Amino acid sequence: YVRFKETIPYHRGEEHPSCTFDLNVLKAHGADTVFADAFNVDISYFLFDRRTTDVRAAMISFIDTIINHFRDDNVEQINYAREEGFEPRAIDYEYIINTEVHYGNHRDIIGHFINMYQYTGGAHGGTFITCRNYRLEDGSLITLDNYFKPGYEKVLIPILEKKLLEYAECSSREELDEHGYFSSDPMFVSENFEIRKDTIDFIYNQYDIAPYSTGITTL
Repeated sequence: YVRFKETIPYHRGEEHPSCTFDLNVLKAHGADTVFADAFNVDISYFLFDRRTTDVRAAMISFIDTIINHFRDDNVEQINYAREEGFEPRAIDYEYIINTEVHYGNHRDIIGHFINMYQYTGGAHGGTFITCRNYRLEDGSLITLDNYFKPGYEKVLIPILEKKLLEYAECSSREELDEHGYFSSDPMFVSENFEIRKDTIDFIYNQYDIAPYSTGITTL
């Protein structure tokens, strides 16, 4: 794991506003550098927007960027409040990331399971779960298009619609409205999926097929 856990206050000695990090991110290492390098580059780019095998350097760069955004947002709030003549509203930031490996189909695929929470002001934060599936042979990322046969949408969408009705305990698409789902929107195959030994889980994060209050749906 590459770890970073710290709360950084805007003003020294004051609890708020503050920028809190609790990051625990797996990196790959060992003799199989082809897999390790591919794994590390993908996670560095996906989480921290840097294409590098050095996960720690990518994390540090990400932290610096977030701290700058945190300070800029609070400066903006202070200046706006001063102009309008009211007490400024402090903006706290919070980033929590935890990752773990799931052993996929127990043959040639592993999944990197990422649980991320972030809050940058507003009514509430957001939780996002993502699975990145890799081939053990070379660390290449598995996508819908390179894993499923062409035309998979026609087969999978009716299955996912049926699974959603079962999951929400509904008898029709219209009834899904009562459970908070976007029933008028067409169903789609989520690109966020986890390959398991006997099943494939399709993960729909907040706002994908339902509002924040409904949470994350896994079919």
